[in-house]
Amino acid sequence: MKVIVTGCTGLVGSALIRQCIANDDISHVFAISRKPLDEAVAKSPKITVILHDDFSTYSTQLLDKVRGAEGCLWAIGGRATQFPDIETYRKVQVDYTVAAANAFRETLAPLLAAGGQFRFVFCSGKFAEWDQSKPLHFMADTRRVKGLVEQQLCQVADADTAKRFVVYCARPSGILPPDAGLAARLSGKLYGAIDVDHLANALIRVLLEGYKDRIIENRSLLAL
Repeated sequence: MKVIVTGCTGLVGSALIRQCIANDDISHVFAISRKPLDEAVAKSPKITVILHDDFSTYSTQLLDKVRGAEGCLWAIGGRATQFPDIETYRKVQVDYTVAAANAFRETLAPLLAAGGQFRFVFCSGKFAEWDQSKPLHFMADTRRVKGLVEQQLCQVADADTAKRFVVYCARPSGILPPDAGLAARLSGKLYGAIDVDHLANALIRVLLEGYKDRIIENRSLLAL
């Protein structure tokens, strides 16, 4: 399978790139990134790096470069506190993600062989909340915005009457980097933290095989 990966230089995105290279079922990766990738990664014959500045728009030229992709692993985002203000967070998390989903649904999904589906796998977060008016007592902005992305992605998929474009929203809890120490791993057990490479492999498996549920909670990711 040929796949698109975004957020390629972040914690989750870089793990996705590593695990895609190692996975024999992934034949090629189109890495759409603002920044160049590590030279050792970029030299892999399985990787095509596409530098892209504005993730709110997808030109015909860019879409031509990813022609043949059968799915997308979307890892752009994070927590609201990592952004200068809530407006920027909404733009990056909601607008960019939905713009890509619409572009891929309209342009790439119809190119697949009969019966094929374009799978868009979004890395969301635990406790994402669809009800935008619900009072929340912790991480309110992050949970509402991630819930809004999930909701709008599902609307994009539902608008595809041919059912060629499908969406999965994965909700990991805390994510442990490869070099996490013993203390971080022990404390992580308290809230179901997941190793980033385990998460990457779980997302890739969903991309390759699909999943029974549209929303994939942390406990299910741990079991994949």
